[in-house]
Amino acid sequence: MTIIIKGQTPAQKNRKKVSCVGGRARLYTEKSVKEWQDYAHLQIKNQFKQVTIQSKVTIAYTFYVKDKRRRDSDNMVATVNDALVKAGVIKDDSWELLACGGYDAELDRDNPRAEIYISID
Repeated sequence: MTIIIKGQTPAQKNRKKVSCVGGRARLYTEKSVKEWQDYAHLQIKNQFKQVTIQSKVTIAYTFYVKDKRRRDSDNMVATVNDALVKAGVIKDDSWELLACGGYDAELDRDNPRAEIYISID
């Protein structure tokens, strides 16, 4: 099964901010990442109309990036995994249920996207 998420995949781990609320430090995700997550969720739901996969899966990722700026690929993988869990495609992204089949990135200035290839083990 293949799922395509249009747009530049953000590195969620690199987009955290700290604020003080009531004298306590609080970590939160930037608005741009939350907007991407909501957009990705809708795209995934439109492409995946099955019941959540409960068994182990292997996922391969190809990221088509919009420019040659340095990006952390494993953070983009984590961002996509979180989106797949949130959208109900996979039950969890723990080691017990998810194997990484590899990831790659290529330049596509006109059509940045993530292509996710899921195979059920």
